[in-house]
Amino acid sequence: MIYLQKLNRLNLLLILILCASGSLNVQAQETEEDALQAEEQAVEAPAEEELLTPAEALRQQRLEREAAAEQQALEEAMTQEETQAVQSTDGDALPNVSQIKIRTDGFPLAGERNITVYPGDNPAASMDQEAMMEDIRREAFDAAVTGLFPLKPEDIKSLLRYYDETEEAAQGPIYDLPQPEVSVVTVSIDPGVPPPTIKTAVGHVTTLNMLDITGAPWPIQDITWAGDFEVIEPEEGGHIIRITPMAKFTYGNISVRLLTLKTPITFGIRVERDSVHFRVDARVPEFGPFAEAQLMEGGTQLVAGSTTLTSVLDGAPPAGAQMLSVSGVDGRTTAYKLGGKTYVRTPLTLLSPGWESSVSSADGMNVYALNETPVLLLSDQGQFMRATLREKEDIFDE
Repeated sequence: MIYLQKLNRLNLLLILILCASGSLNVQAQETEEDALQAEEQAVEAPAEEELLTPAEALRQQRLEREAAAEQQALEEAMTQEETQAVQSTDGDALPNVSQIKIRTDGFPLAGERNITVYPGDNPAASMDQEAMMEDIRREAFDAAVTGLFPLKPEDIKSLLRYYDETEEAAQGPIYDLPQPEVSVVTVSIDPGVPPPTIKTAVGHVTTLNMLDITGAPWPIQDITWAGDFEVIEPEEGGHIIRITPMAKFTYGNISVRLLTLKTPITFGIRVERDSVHFRVDARVPEFGPFAEAQLMEGGTQLVAGSTTLTSVLDGAPPAGAQMLSVSGVDGRTTAYKLGGKTYVRTPLTLLSPGWESSVSSADGMNVYALNETPVLLLSDQGQFMRATLREKEDIFDE
């Protein structure tokens, strides 16, 4: 009996040992498996980290910071709501107040607007719903206007004036505009005489008008020029040439061949800043194909170089010329006394007395040089007119 008891105890002890060893084996196996998993994770983690680029790592860090900030803001909001819930139990607590933030999406120049509303049900503490919506609409409208039109009308006008002044300074010339001139030039075809010069200017067109000794148009057969100029040739049978310079500093010349005239007419061309020829009436001392019939033989001067006649024809008589008083005709007729000669400038035709020389322009103005005389007999389209000349000082003597 005692033996059996000892045997049972021995068996029981053996069973306990076996169980303990089995549990130890299980724990050891689990420990080994956990260690293997930890090693795998430790090996995989660096591999994943190594696959991230610097930009992705920064982005991941930013996302983690934003998530933490949102979590913190949520916790603070929950804490604030709990505090307001506690305060609402007190009769003297402040009403529930909220703010609506209006964001002007699409209007980057407009700032955010905040409007305070009272969502509580207490009429004394909350705004009327319509008034609240009106405030929201007004704030939204102001934000849209600020976004679309950030400048005031006065600011826009000032900006446009400043832009206009800047554009004028950039595009305008840095020097004064040239003085325009209209000249009558008698061209000489004699050898050794320098050709006349035509003054042009940038931004201006100069018109060259070819005339004969009687002032009649002389048709141009062809032209040739040199220099950086734009030259518009006349139409067939025309007598007008237009010249425009294409550079600020350029020069050249032009050769004109007139119909029935053997000798070509030449002109010099240059660009100037002080003055510019708007029109040049070039008179050739020859009778052209359309020359007008002369009333008196030898009445027209066929030589070039009469500066006195040309000056009077231009309306600028030479120094020393004394202006006479003309009566009996209109103000288009003027007379000057110089060197014992009388120079009459008139669009009318002089019939009497006979004159020594005369010149005409393309607009029909004539200048006659004759001996001193007190009376002129003129014709205005077939109507006879009598003009009286006297010195102006005689008027005061009367």
